[in-house]
Amino acid sequence: MSISITGLILCIGTYPCILLMYVLLKNEAQSGKGIYYGVTIPKEYRKAPELQTVTEEYNRQMKRILWGMLILPLPSLFLPWESIVVAVWMIWIAISIFIFFVPFGMANAKLKEVKQEKKWDVEAVTDTEVEIKEAGMIRRVKWCHFLPPCVISVILALWVAVGDFGPRREPLFIMELTFAGISFLFWAVAVWQDRGKTQIISYDSDVNVNYNRAKKNLFKKLWVSCVWINVAYMIWMLFCVDEWGGFTKMFWWATVAYAVGTLIPVIWMGKKMVALDKHYEASRNKVTSVDNDENWIWGMMYYNPKDRRAMVNKRVGVGTTINMATKAGKATVLFLVLTLLSFPIISIWIIMLEFTPIQLMTDGNQIVANHLREECAISMPAIEEVELLSELPKMSRNSGTAMENLRKGSWSVREEGNCTVFLDPRNELFLRIETPSRRYYLSGVSDAETQEVYDAVVSWQKNVEKK
Repeated sequence: MSISITGLILCIGTYPCILLMYVLLKNEAQSGKGIYYGVTIPKEYRKAPELQTVTEEYNRQMKRILWGMLILPLPSLFLPWESIVVAVWMIWIAISIFIFFVPFGMANAKLKEVKQEKKWDVEAVTDTEVEIKEAGMIRRVKWCHFLPPCVISVILALWVAVGDFGPRREPLFIMELTFAGISFLFWAVAVWQDRGKTQIISYDSDVNVNYNRAKKNLFKKLWVSCVWINVAYMIWMLFCVDEWGGFTKMFWWATVAYAVGTLIPVIWMGKKMVALDKHYEASRNKVTSVDNDENWIWGMMYYNPKDRRAMVNKRVGVGTTINMATKAGKATVLFLVLTLLSFPIISIWIIMLEFTPIQLMTDGNQIVANHLREECAISMPAIEEVELLSELPKMSRNSGTAMENLRKGSWSVREEGNCTVFLDPRNELFLRIETPSRRYYLSGVSDAETQEVYDAVVSWQKNVEKK
């Protein structure tokens, strides 16, 4: 019984993400902000037995979910159907996105109930205040932090565009250009966060300024680390495409390393933020409308129609979150719901691709390739050359589908360049067709079907020659 390579790659690439979710939510359950499971608890009640009971149950549930999620997809690694393997992992990823929030939400609801019963009240004001001292002056991001890596990103993309890379140029250029854009995106996000409003945690302006300066320094270091990791990945990418334009196995390992590498500064950032909040815990004495428990769904999602701000600081985790009561917040929720719904839909589509047989036939004076829909139609008068092959040349995919029983889309063939492919690679007979505008490699669902189409084309050409 062999292990699915696709499943193994997905396992290596996604397991660090679920482990990160587990660690972050475990750490943020009891933050240095005096917030437990998204509920503000006064200092005098933070060692109460009721809080310890909630914590113990939360830890048990988190461990059960972690081990369940780690074990659940492993049997799919031994399935022979690639589409089902991918579908299992896509649905697993969709579940992983929110599964750890369930025990957190349960702990949040329980602690709110306890807080109300025990009257652990925290007086909250309903106004939104702005820090005046040094307002707008706390800036830690400078152009010199991001310009060098962004320039290198552009140079790499331009080098591929004008350099002698042969068939490798097209896939390499798309990848390099995409990640050059990501470098600039990191820069833009860093600037946007750096220009955010000063977070008020105290009536003492010096405390607010020092806290926000330290916080913005951490974010600057996070995004600088991410942009340099992105550049390193772009350089590595130059060695991950073979001479025919296909991605090598090194590409997958580079991608996994990139995903894991970006997690490292995120984990570092999370730990530093926890330490920073603990350091300033004793200085926190300012409560704003954002601190009102009733404005937080499950302690994580901010919903306050009275607050006009679209973005507020997260209560759990680092960074900012959106106010779901605003138009932007509602649009974001809709987008997330549609994204989650797309996972099972895409999974069904992938399964249909693998289990629906292809069909190659002649229809009048044209060859028609069908698979779920009509893939291509080749006019017989346009055929300059037709050849029956018993072996496929070495080819690599530019775009399209590559499964054990199906290849289709745009592929690159050594010494021939790009061509359209529609075939079952398990067959023994294939058609190679030349037209003035395109080259095709085709096969039917069986060798008999391929032979039948070849005979029909040859017969049609002979009839034309006789006339």
